[in-house]
Amino acid sequence: MTTPKLRCALLVSLVAVSLFGSACVQRNVERISSEEAASIPAPPEPQAPNAQTGSVEISATKVSGVVEIAPELVAAAPANATLYLIVRVAGRATGAPLAVQQMQAPSFPYQFEITERDSMIEGTPLIGEMSITARLDQDGDAFTTSPGDLTGEVAPVVAGDSEVVLVMAERSTGDGGS
Repeated sequence: MTTPKLRCALLVSLVAVSLFGSACVQRNVERISSEEAASIPAPPEPQAPNAQTGSVEISATKVSGVVEIAPELVAAAPANATLYLIVRVAGRATGAPLAVQQMQAPSFPYQFEITERDSMIEGTPLIGEMSITARLDQDGDAFTTSPGDLTGEVAPVVAGDSEVVLVMAERSTGDGGS
């Protein structure tokens, strides 16, 4: 049996989730044309459970390679910085990323492997053409950039690419956004 106070609290919670939850979902969604949607390949078929363990094996789609710093910027690389690798649909500079990796104080050249385990939405395979952006961030805050953060991007890449070379060859001016 619920009390009037509990019912009121539940109602307020439901209203807050419906108002604010939908706003959060909508802000990072970009509409795509039907032609773009048709060009995205179908995700891989689900795997059957492993006969011995009973668990479903994840057929990880992946992209791997190396992140380097341009020779002229090696001396300017911030010490103890955080490296962010951000995967997006190729041609999209904004919106929710497909996948993200974070590495504290990496050494360079940095070997990376990004799989669907790094997806922003669990289990989302890495399919279609993508871009990978690297940022060596001084303050460790994924949502800000500071003057001197190093950045680079490579595109297009597709799942299965294994010799991607991403060179950070630009210094951020520190506009504060990401």
